[in-house]
Amino acid sequence: MIKIGVAGTIASGKTTVSILLKRRGFPVFNSDQYAKMALHPNNPCFEKIVNRFGKEVIGEDGRISSSALAGIIFHDDQAREDLNAITHPYVKEGLLKFFERNQEIPAVFAEVPLLFDAGWQDLFDHTLVITCSRETAVKRMMEDRDYTQEEANARYDSQMDPAKQCAMADKVIYNDGSLEELDHQINLYIRDLRKEIRHGSAGD
Repeated sequence: MIKIGVAGTIASGKTTVSILLKRRGFPVFNSDQYAKMALHPNNPCFEKIVNRFGKEVIGEDGRISSSALAGIIFHDDQAREDLNAITHPYVKEGLLKFFERNQEIPAVFAEVPLLFDAGWQDLFDHTLVITCSRETAVKRMMEDRDYTQEEANARYDSQMDPAKQCAMADKVIYNDGSLEELDHQINLYIRDLRKEIRHGSAGD
């Protein structure tokens, strides 16, 4: 089984890539969706998060509010590190279970935006980074997430240096164009991946 980690810059289209991969029949683990499970009251991370950030992060539905947490950790590096220290082991456990469940599949993907930040690249055979220009990312955040230009630029600046992410990746896909162009790039990438699978050039 070839394990591929998908990372990338903010608003670059990582989730869209995951959808395109799923359409092609590949299992895809979504670390952000898995991390959201940590916000549920019956999750082992719940109490730890509340103890660290206070009961004010609990929403009306009894779950931890992801927006309330985001408002805290975006402005506080230590708070972000503390939250990651609570949730990352839980997500990593889920990722390893995902690998185990799909061990008979020739290739699987995992969308892990903080892959390099967390130092998880050794869990994968390959890393794929999706990126785009700052201008494109800011425009997407303003249009799709209703951010102001100032908010979008602040979010962009808070991430790992995009050039550093690209330098650490085995493969980089630039997504500044249309969905059709992205789909074509994924086709080319999968074509090469299938060749690798056929030749058995990667170990489990």
